[in-house]
Amino acid sequence: MIKDSLQEALELNRDVLSALDADKFEKLRLFLNSLIAYNEHTNLVAKADATVLIERHVLDSLTLLPIIRRFMPEQGLTSLVDVGAGGGFPGVILAMSVPELKVSLVEATAKKCRFLEQASDLLKLEHPITVINGRAEELGTLSDYRGSYDLATARAVGSTALVSELLIPLVKVGGHALLQKTKSQLDQEMGEAEKRLKQMGASVEEMVNIEPEKDETERVVLVLKKHSETPDGYPRPWSRIKRD
Repeated sequence: MIKDSLQEALELNRDVLSALDADKFEKLRLFLNSLIAYNEHTNLVAKADATVLIERHVLDSLTLLPIIRRFMPEQGLTSLVDVGAGGGFPGVILAMSVPELKVSLVEATAKKCRFLEQASDLLKLEHPITVINGRAEELGTLSDYRGSYDLATARAVGSTALVSELLIPLVKVGGHALLQKTKSQLDQEMGEAEKRLKQMGASVEEMVNIEPEKDETERVVLVLKKHSETPDGYPRPWSRIKRD
């Protein structure tokens, strides 16, 4: 039943999944089928309905592709870290879609990390996904991770200021962080976020409007650029970040 409903949902959305060729389309089917099964005993997403997964999670992840491709060199790999990866959105979808991306997924919950590791094994990507069981505010202080990535993403993790503080320390100077937000969220959050970004050596480069599907709220991708090294002391401990 799961396979039938998933296959039907994929076929109904095939036109909007046109960024995926036949091989990537099949990998997406395998991934979503695995997620639906795993979600029966471990909460990866709130609602593992096939149509919801595609329309709310997969398509939202794919909106990052045109932006990411603008920042990729003509040859060579681009490193991307997805913080708070959860069920693999957007990180797994991006890794499947762009072979030249070397994707790392940061997730604090061990059960979710086990699913992400299984997904990486299942997909058999040319550049396997790296799964890191840890917290971004801690990893961002460690030399193995600090200033190590060309691109960083996070989805549904927290306010713009909070997510910026988690992502920017992980990004190389000259690299970018991509935040998926609604327009109303940014209207409320940008004042505090701009102050935080300045403290961390970053700024807003652009705000990309996403064409709404059906009756969705206005969505945007906030593109942040890191122009200097993040000072010592950032990211701060989680309790401090949450308090401000």
